[in-house]
Amino acid sequence: MVVTETQIERYEMKYRIPLRLVAPIRDRIRHFCVPDRAGDGGRYLISSLYVDSPGRRLYRDTMDRVPVRFKLRIRRYVGSPAFVEIKRRIKNIVQKSRAPVPAALWPAVFHDPRRLEEAQLTDQHETTLVDFTNKCLALGAEPAALVRYEREAWFSTTDDYARVTFDHRLMTARPMGWNVPVDEPVGWQPIDLPARFGLPESGVVLELKATMEVPYWMTDLVGDFGLRRVGFSKYGSAVDFLEHVPWAATRYPSKRMMRRAP
Repeated sequence: MVVTETQIERYEMKYRIPLRLVAPIRDRIRHFCVPDRAGDGGRYLISSLYVDSPGRRLYRDTMDRVPVRFKLRIRRYVGSPAFVEIKRRIKNIVQKSRAPVPAALWPAVFHDPRRLEEAQLTDQHETTLVDFTNKCLALGAEPAALVRYEREAWFSTTDDYARVTFDHRLMTARPMGWNVPVDEPVGWQPIDLPARFGLPESGVVLELKATMEVPYWMTDLVGDFGLRRVGFSKYGSAVDFLEHVPWAATRYPSKRMMRRAP
């Protein structure tokens, strides 16, 4: 079973860590968290299809760290529905809305709104799907990148909402239309290689997620393990790889670089 919260607002703090730190961090958080009920010991496979404008506007907003931005994606787990998601960011605060569409109806319900009734969505889910569709139409959105990874998720038992995730084996593939393959062989390629990941070895993306009140054990975790917050966009890394954009100097110069240009 995969958690299917329809809307949540939270802080997200990302860290790139070497594999050797996973076990000691896992041991530390056992005092406050339990594994997600999904998968085996909280581990499960996630696959997402990111959509974007032909000019990759959402990618450029991500790489330029525009304070107010959003991403559009369709996410699936093994044997799950297709979750249509809008992930909004306002500076450090993230808000995610999602709507489950039966796998048998995706992407038909997206291309033909007349089939919306077949999905039997709640009013809130239908609002999210309509919002997603309207944003796609406004952007002229097209499938841009597939991203897949293995997630190990832990939930706090001492806080209203706090979550720790380890994302392993980050992969990308070229889209195959609007379908979202999960465990099918579609030419997956790694995007966590050392040169791109910024570590001497392929690493893991650690994410600490909490509501407005970040629990003390999370701040202690950061300090005790000397974690340094460094953003890592899975979608951005996938586009860099698929469209051959150098990791350190994208073909879309940042606003800071443009201001410095003569």
